[in-house]
Amino acid sequence: MVIDNQSIAIIGGGPGGLTLARLLQIHQADVKVYERDLNPYARVQGSPLDMHEGSGMDALRAADLLDEFKKNYRPGADKILIVNEQAEIVFSDYETKPDKDFGNEDFRPEIDRGPLRNMLLDSLEPETVVWDSHFISMEKQNNGWLLHFKNGSSAYADLVIAADGAHSKIRPYLTDLRPIYSGNFNA
Repeated sequence: MVIDNQSIAIIGGGPGGLTLARLLQIHQADVKVYERDLNPYARVQGSPLDMHEGSGMDALRAADLLDEFKKNYRPGADKILIVNEQAEIVFSDYETKPDKDFGNEDFRPEIDRGPLRNMLLDSLEPETVVWDSHFISMEKQNNGWLLHFKNGSSAYADLVIAADGAHSKIRPYLTDLRPIYSGNFNA
């Protein structure tokens, strides 16, 4: 495997970074997640996420976390109710859409980010996440990278993975292209 004997750094401890860390650990990879939050309780995690077949649900299955997900998701939260200005129902799938339909490509179970993050953190080996590690810069060193953090610490990794969002601080090391809002949103 390409990752054998390689130290891997994931910058960003959101759902993507933590899921990737879990998947890599299943394959015995040496991985650390560097997260800017001081600890897992530093802030509220934000709005719920839809998990779709072909993306999030597939990742949860591959990470062997589907049973844990089923304990934490919000049954029925993916149902749709549309009303007009008089609060008359224009569309509803509340009566026809089942609460649980795992495996159906149209099923989009929702989970709050806090429980999702906790579930992912609990699945990782101890000391995988290095808290209070706000990425500042990196420089080439030997066959890998020396990472520098706002707290004054540094770490070496053979491979660095950016999981720090649209305004990634890793992106400038890969490309001069900047992210732009396309005006499209696919729910």
